Amino acid sequence: MTCCVRSCSSASLRDERTMTTSAMTTTPDSGQPSAMTRRIEFNVPARLEEVRPIAESLRAFMADGVPQEAQDAIELGIVEAMTNVVAHGYTGMHPAALELRFEQSSNAAIAELLDTGKPIPRENLERDSSVPFEFDPDNVAALPEHGMGLALIRLSFDAVQYQSVDGVNRLTMAKRFETDKLGEEVDP
Repeated sequence: MTCCVRSCSSASLRDERTMTTSAMTTTPDSGQPSAMTRRIEFNVPARLEEVRPIAESLRAFMADGVPQEAQDAIELGIVEAMTNVVAHGYTGMHPAALELRFEQSSNAAIAELLDTGKPIPRENLERDSSVPFEFDPDNVAALPEHGMGLALIRLSFDAVQYQSVDGVNRLTMAKRFETDKLGEEVDP
């Protein structure tokens, strides 16, 4: 693992493949033991074939300290978000890039996905997240084909924020989890 702090300018997304990892120990003012924060960043071309390798690398990164159930939710939400950016945000735009910043502590993970594609339409952001999942499971022909992605992302994370400023779209997703000192999931 490379120990470093990397500052990325979100306005300068590049159409090249990079990955950076870092680890930082922080000591709260309360005198409590220090906590480890681990980070990994990806900057890749915005292509669907890049989504799987990022998901695999992220899964391997999370294996140390994130409970399995939280890993599943995080991976699902991030894969859906990256796929939506490539399929909808960058339609007809080349070259295009995705930047994913992921930070993990002993009880939470925060992912930030940045792109310079088309912003998510306001009406999609304001849509009730539960509506796409109201359907008759016995009527396969009536299953919705579109409009479930943002709801799936919201269900995968505890908090989701989106902003688009000066041509840069930022989707921030946070997931809380509990672990014991060995990094195992705690039974409720």
